Amino acid sequence: MRKTWWASPAVVAAVAAVLVTGCDSAGQADSQQKPATSATPEPSATSAAFGRTAAQSDIDGATAAAGLPASGRPEPAPSTPPAGSSTERDRLKARAAACSAHWMSADAELREIGDPRGKFDATTAELLKRGWRVTTDRREDKADAKADDTAGAKSSTVSITLKKSGWTLMGRHHDLGSVDMVSFQASEDACMNRFTKREWELILNQEGL
Repeated sequence: MRKTWWASPAVVAAVAAVLVTGCDSAGQADSQQKPATSATPEPSATSAAFGRTAAQSDIDGATAAAGLPASGRPEPAPSTPPAGSSTERDRLKARAAACSAHWMSADAELREIGDPRGKFDATTAELLKRGWRVTTDRREDKADAKADDTAGAKSSTVSITLKKSGWTLMGRHHDLGSVDMVSFQASEDACMNRFTKREWELILNQEGL
């Protein structure tokens, strides 16, 4: 079985940034080529019963029930390549987007709702009610302020990993002192495991992950 290295926190965060429109500019210079052929991955047995729409509905419903604001994320990347593009990277991004769901809010206004970490934990509780189960326990990492941080703020990150019907969901809350970021990123395991490491490096436009 292929190792699910793509599910590491660093890769998940990078994937979330790439799989939304407006968050990535790499690869645009060679986009004026012939339209791409089909890029949608073959559905797995689990995706027929629980797919991208259901995963997104769980995340959106759980965050709303916990009192978090509507996601500040840009629109998800399309599950088919944009017209006029035939780059391999665009086709791979479309494949990944077809089996991913996400929610994110990252700005100072998140604090106006009060207790964003408490609402992060409440969202996790709501996801558990919707049939997700914990596979990696809640973890909190703290870091002291940097020497050049005039505000003297400390930062901390809480993360947790859940699973449901062949999908893996990673939730994270970053408290950066003056700004908070909360994100929930879900991906279908069977779909993601069909990508090679080289393909993920191309999607993320970097090497040596």
